[in-house]
Amino acid sequence: MIFTIPVFVAVCIVAWMLRPRKNLSKPRKYAILSVILPSLVLAVTAVVFQLLQNATGNVEVSDISNNLFITGMFVIGAALLALAGFAVTRKWEIAKGIGFGICIAVLVSIIEFGLLEGLAGV
Repeated sequence: MIFTIPVFVAVCIVAWMLRPRKNLSKPRKYAILSVILPSLVLAVTAVVFQLLQNATGNVEVSDISNNLFITGMFVIGAALLALAGFAVTRKWEIAKGIGFGICIAVLVSIIEFGLLEGLAGV
């Protein structure tokens, strides 16, 4: 947990620098949503499966929620590869949108990690 606090602070600073302004272009909006929505859906689903695991009386880490958390990490990794691709092709608005989406996805993953560990009793 000591490692997550500096990562959380660093991601918040980067998200503040990449935050969208008032006039948000459609490609940037779609880039943000294409990263945030899958990671958010995976996080909510993982927490729901962990709650279902706890409802049965087993207070341990659910295999399904663990797999969903790892899949969310792969979504962030794929978004990093897409960010590099768009940065190389100099499509800056899309790259900034993906970067902001990655920041929000990492924040969601940190919160999800804390919730899953708390629910699992670790």
